Amino acid sequence: METKLEDIRPELDNYLGAKGGLVDAMTNAFRSGAPAMAVWRSVAPAFSRDQVKQYLAAIALHDSARKALKETGLGAAADVSVTGIDAPREARLVIAADPDETPDYQALAGKIRAALRDFHITLDLPQSEHEEITDALIDELLLDGEPVRLVKQQPRT
Repeated sequence: METKLEDIRPELDNYLGAKGGLVDAMTNAFRSGAPAMAVWRSVAPAFSRDQVKQYLAAIALHDSARKALKETGLGAAADVSVTGIDAPREARLVIAADPDETPDYQALAGKIRAALRDFHITLDLPQSEHEEITDALIDELLLDGEPVRLVKQQPRT
C-alpha cells in the first residue's frame, strides 16, 4: 500500500496531540504528589528516564520560582516557563514588566535574584556564546528582555 504525503499530516497532528496530553498528565501527577520515579515508570514506553527526570526537575524549579516571586510581590514582574519535555528541558525566566511603567526598573533584576535566593535558585544563561558568565551579564540580558535559565544553587561544601 502506497502512503501519500497528505496522509502524514493528520497522523502527525494526532501524535503531537497525544504527546502533549501525556506530558500534561505527567505534570499534573507530579504536581499532585506522585514521585518522579513513579511518573517515569508509568510513561517509560514513551520517554527515557533522563527525559522525565530532567523535565520534572524543570517543573519543580518552575513552581518554586513562581512561589518565590509571588511571595515577594514580584509575580507580575516576571514570567516563568518550562521549555518542555524535549531538550533542553529547563525552566526559564523573562522580565514581564514594562520598563517605562516600572519605577526603578534597573533594580528589578537584583530584586528577582534576591527573591529566588531564598528558594535556593539562581540565574544562568541558556546555551551561551559568552566566555565569562557573570551576574552583571545575566542581569543586563534579563533587563533587555532576554530569557535566562533558572538553576538550583549548589550547596557550599
